[in-house]
Amino acid sequence: MISAPIALAAVLHLDRNGLTAWLLDRDLAPVETADAAKEVVGIIAGIDAAYITLYFSISLIVLTIAAGNLGVRLIDRWLGKRLVRVSIGGLSFTLIFTVLTLASVDSEAALADTPLTAVAACIGFLLINTAMLAVALHDLGRTMFVDSAIDELARDAARPRFKLEGAAPFTGKLAYRVAAPRDGYVEGMELDKLERRLAAHPGAIRICVAPGQHVLNGETLIALEHELATSDDILGDIPIGSFRSNSQGAVFQIRLLVEIAARALSPAVNDFYTALAVADALTEVIVGHRETWVDDGAMPVIGQSGTLELPGQDFRGLFQGPLAAFRQAAADYPSVAIHMIRNYRRICDIPFANAVQVHRKGLINFLYDEAKSLSEHAAARAQHDADREHILTAFDEFRQMRTAGRTPS
Repeated sequence: MISAPIALAAVLHLDRNGLTAWLLDRDLAPVETADAAKEVVGIIAGIDAAYITLYFSISLIVLTIAAGNLGVRLIDRWLGKRLVRVSIGGLSFTLIFTVLTLASVDSEAALADTPLTAVAACIGFLLINTAMLAVALHDLGRTMFVDSAIDELARDAARPRFKLEGAAPFTGKLAYRVAAPRDGYVEGMELDKLERRLAAHPGAIRICVAPGQHVLNGETLIALEHELATSDDILGDIPIGSFRSNSQGAVFQIRLLVEIAARALSPAVNDFYTALAVADALTEVIVGHRETWVDDGAMPVIGQSGTLELPGQDFRGLFQGPLAAFRQAAADYPSVAIHMIRNYRRICDIPFANAVQVHRKGLINFLYDEAKSLSEHAAARAQHDADREHILTAFDEFRQMRTAGRTPS
């Protein structure tokens, strides 16, 4: 918006220094008279005002409805899209540019004294904004369509941001620390930058917080074996925000998937299809992160030296809480519980089928325990004997596969 007056000033300067004459010499004038220019720009200003009102009105209505069904955090993802920011900025820019152009056109002046380039720019911006508005409204509809939102969340969350290895944890004393400068949520971590900055630092380094975690002012972010000369650069690589947001990555996206499922299974919504879609999406995300599994007793580490420890940022730290929340939401709905139990088994089908179960033993045990907890919780809440039997049968299929050490025929 601030750039609109600057852009218009530049265009008017060009018009007054020969660009209008150049257009007239080549018969490229967008209007025949100055009065027509004034009228055209006035009409465009009205259309731009209507466009921006329409976009904000429709967005407000759709987002208000969506907040009740999908949760306000899904709206944060929509607002963070580049298309949305470009659309809002473009509409605002064009409205200001057109209104200022309208003020600069004298309807009684000669055509040669009329800023024809500015008028042509208004017409061009209108064409662009019409196309952008159509695309933005279509994107808004698709964003609020829960299935596409779930699919997009799953695709974003299924990509691990870094590769972890398991190593023996440092057992010495971590005597020095870098403290959080404020209260808030860890937005993310620039691990590549942290690794480069700390490459020459001797001794063990432990990152004590994970993305999405709430920290208090003065709480330990990093513990070190030896003292740092300065921590200012390090703090810049661990930004802290005031609220949870999509910038926190997979931890936010996985929890948002669970929130969508929990809302879908609430008595007010009772949308089984959405809950089943979330169960499938979580399954895809789990498969995408299976390489981040670290066995019990090992410490997640990153970097060639393996001295940068990341407790809580492995597979278990990422999924244990969200899967427990999903279990609590799904326990009252046998069909959803059965579907997720079978999905846990399907995830383990892959390593069993490829004869690499030895390397996935810890992960399989973890998923087996999650399936067992879900089956026990759902069976205890089931109100019909047939539902209880189906839940236990679904888990028994997983148990038999794990016991046999191969995929079921």
